[in-house]
Amino acid sequence: MKIVNVTPGIIPIPPNGWGAVEKIIWEFHNNLLNMGHDSHITYLDDVPPDADIVHIHVANLALLAKERGIPYYFTLHDHHAFLNGKDSFVYQQNLLAMKHAIKSFVPAKYLVNYFEGIPEYLSHGVNTEYFVANPKNKGIHRLLCVANNGYAHDQTIDRKGFGIAIETAKRLGLRITIAGPSNNKKYFEKYPPNYDKLTILYDLTEEQLLTVYKHHSIFLHASELEAGHPNLTLLESLACGLPVVGTLEENNHLDGMIPVDRDINQMVSAVQKVILNYPSYAQSAREQAEKLSWKSITHELLTRYDSKKNTMKDKLISHYSNTPKLNKTIPFKLNYNNVDGMFAEILGGGNHSYDVKFVRMDTNETVFQIELQRNTWAKTNIKYYVNWKIIVTNKNTGEIREVVLDLKNSRVFICMESKSLGDTLAWLPYVEEFRKHHNCEVVCSTFWNHLFADQYANIKFVEPGETVHNLAALYRLGLFYDGESIDYNRNPSNPIHHPLQKVASDILGLEYKEVRPLIKSPTISNVDSKQVCIAVHSTSQAKYWNNPMGWQQVVDWLNNRGYTVRLLSSEENGYMGNRNPVGVVQHSNGPIESVIEELKKSKAFIGLGSGLSWLSWSLDVPTVLISGFSYKWAEMQDCIRIGAPRGKCEGCFNRIKLNAGDWNWCPDHKGTPRQFECSREITADMVIRELEKIL
Repeated sequence: MKIVNVTPGIIPIPPNGWGAVEKIIWEFHNNLLNMGHDSHITYLDDVPPDADIVHIHVANLALLAKERGIPYYFTLHDHHAFLNGKDSFVYQQNLLAMKHAIKSFVPAKYLVNYFEGIPEYLSHGVNTEYFVANPKNKGIHRLLCVANNGYAHDQTIDRKGFGIAIETAKRLGLRITIAGPSNNKKYFEKYPPNYDKLTILYDLTEEQLLTVYKHHSIFLHASELEAGHPNLTLLESLACGLPVVGTLEENNHLDGMIPVDRDINQMVSAVQKVILNYPSYAQSAREQAEKLSWKSITHELLTRYDSKKNTMKDKLISHYSNTPKLNKTIPFKLNYNNVDGMFAEILGGGNHSYDVKFVRMDTNETVFQIELQRNTWAKTNIKYYVNWKIIVTNKNTGEIREVVLDLKNSRVFICMESKSLGDTLAWLPYVEEFRKHHNCEVVCSTFWNHLFADQYANIKFVEPGETVHNLAALYRLGLFYDGESIDYNRNPSNPIHHPLQKVASDILGLEYKEVRPLIKSPTISNVDSKQVCIAVHSTSQAKYWNNPMGWQQVVDWLNNRGYTVRLLSSEENGYMGNRNPVGVVQHSNGPIESVIEELKKSKAFIGLGSGLSWLSWSLDVPTVLISGFSYKWAEMQDCIRIGAPRGKCEGCFNRIKLNAGDWNWCPDHKGTPRQFECSREITADMVIRELEKIL
């Protein structure tokens, strides 16, 4: 069968961050391919007319498919439909999506009756070939939570039970790790934990998450609301042989799990019970996961598809055959836009054939050419900005029509595909440059909207994942790969071979020039001439300043001259083996605005090739950037840039794709005495010489 899963939109598939729906779609897709089906992941606009099955996972897209006459299957993933109640818009929208579906599914049994008995229960699955147990585990028991806490309206609410889990660990004297997206910082900023055996990890890759599962023994899941029972992280932990203690809907059961209420006494008692019978619970956990493998769940889904007599293709053919035909010729119309590629659609115009060319006006090159009939369409693979012209020739009459992509006064959506603060600060200025260059109405989604919304009055900011209608064009900013190779349909050139800001200017077709973003910041009347900020931590060891005495010697030099050194990094001391220097004031966890205020007070900032260096530079604070893993042209140029000494290895990030799953990634010299020499050979004296010029 030809089966299409419709992508929700902003987060890529497979997800490069925290995207549960996207992970589910990806697993279904891979298992369908392995079973010999013709599986595709597409946008709704790109659903092929010969699809047998169309499966949609977001209510608004399902209702849009209904408007377009596309029969579809639907799965609910949104817990807000329950949280907000039956009178809410989100409930009513999902209920309508179910009513119009061929068949709908929910991954929690309690939701079947909640939605008037319309949907069927279909459990989530787990990749049991990837998530496997560590045979050397589990001598010393360590507790683990993996979750994205909060709700959309308040991300500080303890929906996932972090507080209960930490208190459970405290009472038992056990180590506990809480892992999840950086969104969890908002909870911990409001409720700072006080437990010395707690480790908090943010934004792990799939490979790093697997390592974390394998180094823990019991999974805690004190959630108060889930749209999936079991949810994905619970299943992943079972697959890794971790027994689970936590909440589960009343009419469900999982081997290897002890269901409890959100009650600390029950949690403590259940963990003790697991420890006393650990081998049995661990074996049951793995066996339960194998029963719920994605392969098994996909098999089950296929039987649900097949239980319907008519596939999508059958329904469309039947609908067409039974529609009265009117003897009226619809006039020719060319419909076009540049939403994720240049799109051209022939509407009406009689039984004619049309030669359609997609031409780059800058070079007069025909990039793509195709023959279309009426009521058919084509789209380029190229997603970035091109000055397009479409030439349509009626092969029956010789008539030629031309249209040029003119975005003046049109609505354009520009999406930041990266959650990174540094990427966002580097790329946002080009969104405004694009708006001014084309004199168009720009809508932009970032994960840091609050920093920019007041500064860019002519840009409308929306949250990632929000649907935007009536678009003439849509462009996505990011570093895109197709496997291990650059996706040159999304990046016009190799982005790691250019400065970070040029990634955005290239995709948007703008001239590259260094532009500082405008960000919301307080006015500081008296800059503290005796404060310097530093940030010593990053997201890969290659990005660190790996000179073991470097930071300490710089801090000592500053302290001896009467400077207060404020450490802005939020990671705990000793994070991934990297100790904080002595003699610093640790900035307390808080909103990014508090970091901005301290930077504005400071005489200088010293950091790495990371988001805080971009933030300091954006605020026009004198910035010293220490980096050996990137070339000296890779970041902003209007700063003091200290790179690898002459003759030392450098710039691997700008030559080779970073393996984010390998913390000690050093592609040229890993495992040799030269590992990380690019930054290890940068001395404190090199930094101090530059500081003397500033201070």
